[in-house]
Amino acid sequence: MRKSRLCAGLAVLGIMLFACGEGGAATSREVASFVKLMNAHRVSLGLPALVWDRRAAAVAQAHSRDMADRDYFSHKSPEGRSTWDRLAARGITYSRAGENVAWGQRTGRAVLTAWLRSPGHRANIEGDTFTHHGVGKVGPYWTHVFIRPRGVLPRRAGRAG
Repeated sequence: MRKSRLCAGLAVLGIMLFACGEGGAATSREVASFVKLMNAHRVSLGLPALVWDRRAAAVAQAHSRDMADRDYFSHKSPEGRSTWDRLAARGITYSRAGENVAWGQRTGRAVLTAWLRSPGHRANIEGDTFTHHGVGKVGPYWTHVFIRPRGVLPRRAGRAG
């Protein structure tokens, strides 16, 4: 009961720790660190922070888990399932979706630095296409899922919504 209240409170703050679901304490800290740093980076550019979406986080965590369990690294599963397939399988509707994957970074700061050095990954993080996101980390595998839920307009910094 205490754990669920803590998780609900953290979700309101836009930070979901995987201690609330699956994953370990180190993962929780690093995912939370990444989310904080990534949103601070967006805000420094005049962009709104991305809103945490627990469903997108579940998709991200499951993909990281699958890559770790089956020892591969790709946006697509060995069966060819993509980000869009994984979102659809969970019943998540959206008008836009994207994904960043990384392997080998130990900290939230390290994975943010790596993604910001890559034009495509950087575009996902810095663009105004997406409004919501979720992150999953299992061992050295990171997945960052971005969505704009259907009917949600892009937000601008300083504007409610």
